[in-house]
Amino acid sequence: MKTLLLGAVAYDAKVVPIWDIIRDYANAFGCKLDYVLFSNYERQVEWLLKGYIDIAWNTNVAWIRTLHATEGKASALLMRDSDIDFTTHFVARKSDSLKNLSDLRGKTFGLGSLDSAQAAIMSIYYLQRESGLGIEIFNSYAEFTQKGRKSADSLALIRYNTDLGKHGDTGVSEFDVLEAIKKGELDAGSIGSSTWIRILSQGEYPEIGSFWTSPGYCHCNFSVLPSLDSESRERFCAMLLSQNDKKSDPLIAKMMQMEGLNAWVKVGARELAGYEAIYEAMREQNLLANNL
Repeated sequence: MKTLLLGAVAYDAKVVPIWDIIRDYANAFGCKLDYVLFSNYERQVEWLLKGYIDIAWNTNVAWIRTLHATEGKASALLMRDSDIDFTTHFVARKSDSLKNLSDLRGKTFGLGSLDSAQAAIMSIYYLQRESGLGIEIFNSYAEFTQKGRKSADSLALIRYNTDLGKHGDTGVSEFDVLEAIKKGELDAGSIGSSTWIRILSQGEYPEIGSFWTSPGYCHCNFSVLPSLDSESRERFCAMLLSQNDKKSDPLIAKMMQMEGLNAWVKVGARELAGYEAIYEAMREQNLLANNL
């Protein structure tokens, strides 16, 4: 039986115990599995495309780049239940009373890392389509203060490019945006639903509220190439899906809590449709190439 080699990105120290638990469970289940960690998704996608790894635990951005590079031939096997109907929130100080996108005229708006779907890519996509505003994009707050906007009525989008290569997994850029709003450097900004839920549950940034939420889209998945045989795919899927009935096991419960899921879900047509808007956004923003 072939040992499947899985790739994941080390965006946090908890990644090691997560994959140790999954690897040990897989081997006891009868699905021989090992994993390798990457410092960025671009290298992980490269290794998947070259056949050095069999499965990649990809962000939506990494998945779409894999799909694009394989001319639509790659497959998404499984995702977390929390990867479905992921959303982007536009947030601002409650005292500023921003209620809709048109209220952003002449404002400063913070974007997270340019490779983050939730904090930048989808934000630009929906602002361009639905705000009706002229938009200017700056690569940093320093660039904005140095150059200034060309039109007083334009919406100035300011990037906070923290932890590039992690595709927003660390969430650091989103907290950079929140801090800048809190300090008054920004009028508003974008964060993902996971960060929004976290700050609500922990009582962080009580002065900041959400005034717009995007339609739902999908986040991470296990991506494979056509070269991976059907038996290996089925064995891997059966192994992970079996964990849904093992949540009374303290190790499985711990892994699921750290990985932020309640259940593994098989990817079908509905889930794949959740990537269509992101694919279009990445095409428009020239982000489809897997540039290292």
